[in-house]
Amino acid sequence: MDTPKPSRADIPTPRPDDTHAAVTVLGDKACKARFGVSYVRAIFSQAGFPFKETSPDEDAMAIDGDVDFLAAPARIQIKCSSQFKISGRGPTTATWPAEVHWRDRWTKCKIPVYFILVILEHDDRHQWIDHHPDGADQQAAAFWVRVDSIGQTENVVVPKKQRLTIATLNQWAEEVEECFSPK
Repeated sequence: MDTPKPSRADIPTPRPDDTHAAVTVLGDKACKARFGVSYVRAIFSQAGFPFKETSPDEDAMAIDGDVDFLAAPARIQIKCSSQFKISGRGPTTATWPAEVHWRDRWTKCKIPVYFILVILEHDDRHQWIDHHPDGADQQAAAFWVRVDSIGQTENVVVPKKQRLTIATLNQWAEEVEECFSPK
């Protein structure tokens, strides 16, 4: 009787956008996108607000998810990039192309829509989180701008003075409440 040979795990071939070994599942672009959502989710969790992520193939409204406030949710679009610097000398804004269908959907929304840009200090994913004996430090920061009244501009201009923090979520909760207050 023949003894069956142990099967070798099917190791996928490298993705065209991947700079790492074939054993990784996500390519560089997908890793960056997932890191951006995870970073934002961590800030929302720290602030005590639930985040409901839109399924990746269902983001037809150019919305990556909703953050829940007492009155109603706010809509969120998240992008993550290493093409900008968090601080230092340089531009005080970061500019991201706004696709026409994004703008159309955002401006039809009756509740606030916020565009969040997570900036990674390094392009190499192994440098995004600095692991050390005392914990871990993320080499990233998030900035935001409200976009539901963006109009027909070709770009989303994100001011770097608008850092995403716990205080931001309190401001957003007030802006959501204002949508339901008589003027």
